[in-house]
Amino acid sequence: MGGVSFGFWKVTDTQEKENKLISDCLKLKIEEEQDIKLENALPIKNSEGTKLKPYQVSIENVCEIEARYQVNIEVLKSEERLKSKYIRVKVNNEESKGLEEYERSEGILENEESYKVGEGHLREKQVMRYEIRMWMDETTEATEETMNKIFKSKVTIEGEIEKTEGEYKEEVLHGADPVIKEGLIPVTIDEAGTVRKADINKKWYNYANQEWANAIILNGKGKNQTIEENGIIEEDYIESYFVWIPKYRYKIFDMGEYNQRETTPYESKVQPIEIQFGLEDTTDNKTECIAPASGEDGECQEGKWMTHPAFTAFDTKGIWVGKFETGYKGAASTTEAQQDGDASKIIIKPNEYSWRNITIGKMYQNSLNYKTNLNSHMMKNTEWGAAAYLTQSIYGRCSGNECSDIRINNNQSRLTGYAAVHEPTTGLTHTNESCTDYPLSCNEYGTSNKGKDGSTNYQYFNTNSVMASTTNNYTGIYDMSGGSWEYVMGVLLDINSNPIYLNSELNEDDLKDNNYYDAYKYSANDYQYSNRILGDATGEMGPFIQEQYKGTLSNAQTQYRIISSWYYDEGWFVLMDLPWVLRGGSYAHGFASGVFNFARNTGEANASYSFRITLAF
Repeated sequence: MGGVSFGFWKVTDTQEKENKLISDCLKLKIEEEQDIKLENALPIKNSEGTKLKPYQVSIENVCEIEARYQVNIEVLKSEERLKSKYIRVKVNNEESKGLEEYERSEGILENEESYKVGEGHLREKQVMRYEIRMWMDETTEATEETMNKIFKSKVTIEGEIEKTEGEYKEEVLHGADPVIKEGLIPVTIDEAGTVRKADINKKWYNYANQEWANAIILNGKGKNQTIEENGIIEEDYIESYFVWIPKYRYKIFDMGEYNQRETTPYESKVQPIEIQFGLEDTTDNKTECIAPASGEDGECQEGKWMTHPAFTAFDTKGIWVGKFETGYKGAASTTEAQQDGDASKIIIKPNEYSWRNITIGKMYQNSLNYKTNLNSHMMKNTEWGAAAYLTQSIYGRCSGNECSDIRINNNQSRLTGYAAVHEPTTGLTHTNESCTDYPLSCNEYGTSNKGKDGSTNYQYFNTNSVMASTTNNYTGIYDMSGGSWEYVMGVLLDINSNPIYLNSELNEDDLKDNNYYDAYKYSANDYQYSNRILGDATGEMGPFIQEQYKGTLSNAQTQYRIISSWYYDEGWFVLMDLPWVLRGGSYAHGFASGVFNFARNTGEANASYSFRITLAF
């Protein structure tokens, strides 16, 4: 038999490109300040402990991957250790409590005990800040177990991957995240003032990092544009800017029960205001109270929590506040913005001439007619107070126990979004004092060309202007100190509990719905500050001091001003002849202007008075 052999040809080839699988990044950036070091410590009242300088730490997710984090206080091993049951802790604006009341955790160090004092979720570039205070509880007694002991601890932070889906939310807001409705476009504003359409599935606000949510309304030109997410929105396309004030409750720091003016020297009462965001309204019980009417206390007292009244009228998750004073569309000069017009003239942007010289009645009607689908209306006094108190918190311009005042808009042309070059050191002198000897004497103000820096002030797109923002960055609200006085919807009632209309061009039919204005209890004098509405940033800013001053002009007469105990801001309460509330002060009033400034007038048209618009839906 014969045999047959077979041969095989073999062909091979190699993939030209390599396969790659790259792991994502998981990294938290930690920045910390001010270790807690209490030598010769003794038990102190809890009210004193909450005012101690805190340990501060910022946690930032620097990677694209989302992360869950946990903050621990780990008690270190040491001889002669003071037991944890004697340590009291306050974290951010939470109520203080004993360390052992926190949930136990394993921690990451070799420790005696570990307690979880915070946790949360971080998306890309999101920051969470913690302020932690510790002290010996006021109930601690002097015994062998407590005397000459040492308590040592460290704050540790753990992170792990955690993916989420859907719209961006911030846990610190507890559901009070911004609400977007047709006509509003969510935006981000970067460090140069550039506006981009926000991707609402990614971080576009971060209140824990003092970055407030912003939204815009497009003009006719802008509505014809196709704007992609993260795409730049040109200023020429924007009609109005708004800033979100989330619903919150605040801890009452002063009941505002002042019925006289002092002549004693000024004593600052400036302090951070404690705020907790959330949708649940407070109720009458031991620790919380319902906002009472003007001049009433209800069950409220200092130290209790109260839902801010700005959020109860319309039952909303928050309010959108005009980022700037309302401007007059198309005005090319200061005088061109001092005229009558309807809602079509409204523009809320930087570098615009603020709309003035119309009655509060016309301001009110134009605001209502601006965007009816968004419940646009003229800002109420309590809504001003809500923005002011958020500014004066760790979510605004405060860090630890230190807060900074909003820089005045000292633009004499009454252009929006400007900031003074120097911080004023003198008040209402009605003179433009030279700053050659700054900071000894300075109340300077000046004109400028629209959109240009002046010799004494910065325009909005100069990054120095953020000093005039409620957040000290571009995400905040502007023109709440100086610029033009702003009428707000707050009015004194007469002895029959009816609004005193005077020169307002308003009447009973206009004010049928009391959700759109704040009513102040009748008083025969203008120093009944106890007739405040808690939360409106008037009476609570006391005590009030009557101070004499004299301008620097040769013929200046000795006058007096009324200043509050917060940043020297003026405090003139409403009265029969001047029943309508003004806020913020003027460009020329130096440190007498400010977010806590309040005054009054007849409701008349005035070339110095503008207004602001709020949305609530």
